[in-house]
Amino acid sequence: MPDYSPDPQVVPYLLYEDAGTAMDWLTSAFGLTERVRDQLSDGTVRHGELLFDGGGVIMLGSMGAGFRGPGKLGEVTQLVCVTITDLLAHRERAQAAGAEVSEISIRAGRARSYTVDDPEGHRWYFSEPL
Repeated sequence: MPDYSPDPQVVPYLLYEDAGTAMDWLTSAFGLTERVRDQLSDGTVRHGELLFDGGGVIMLGSMGAGFRGPGKLGEVTQLVCVTITDLLAHRERAQAAGAEVSEISIRAGRARSYTVDDPEGHRWYFSEPL
């Protein structure tokens, strides 16, 4: 496994109804690598950590009863921005995993990007410098 230390100083922590299922989908669709999966005795993922190839970390956990994530709220509640090196291949991988991806846009001639919502409604923004 590549050396990802030290960890970034700012790390998003996303809350999911089912963090285990989210981890499986995020590794499949976005090519993340699982680093930590801390499960309770019933199999619920209490805490998880996923790594991006470039060294970024996403932490996530399952919430209890009554949690309403962005998918249930019907609103975007945050945007996770990730810089990647092969946007076209990344977008194709996400699409092959069943994600509904946006069209690619060019921002001020400096970067191209696309967005995608994960199955629980968290919005991801992937960008590649030109």
